[in-house]
Amino acid sequence: MRIINLIHTVFSVLALFSGAFVLLNIKGTRLHKRIGYLYVLSMLILLLTSFLIFDLFAGFGPYHVLSIVSLVTLLLGMYFPLFKRTYRGWVLQHYMWMSYSYVGLLMAGGSHLFALVPHWPIWLSISLFWVLPYLLGSILIFTRRKRILQQLKMRSGLDIIVR
Repeated sequence: MRIINLIHTVFSVLALFSGAFVLLNIKGTRLHKRIGYLYVLSMLILLLTSFLIFDLFAGFGPYHVLSIVSLVTLLLGMYFPLFKRTYRGWVLQHYMWMSYSYVGLLMAGGSHLFALVPHWPIWLSISLFWVLPYLLGSILIFTRRKRILQQLKMRSGLDIIVR
């Protein structure tokens, strides 16, 4: 395994675990912020290394385009808490963008599973490893959103929009 692939894999796993921790635990705490920054750093490293991997297409390919989408999602997720805290909807924006950043990470991880089942029809692989994580992730994001934001508002006293 090339060193760039190893770095990419290590930080992918670190992002998977740190992102899951942030999503499953109380928001707005010091621990949330620390582990959240670990997630962001891990994502940045794995995304940057993804642009150095050309094994599948011998050049720029569709996965590089998805890395750009993931990078934009991650940067938007961090833009609001870093630069727009005076905007009442910043927490909602942060929650949505970072949640979808994690969903995208799960979908990218699913891409690696395509090779494990090479005899499956492509529609089945896409359904199980991309569509299902996106749909389940979206359901969880939207059904938990109001409760999570309300708890944060009550606990922190922040003047935030809860929708």
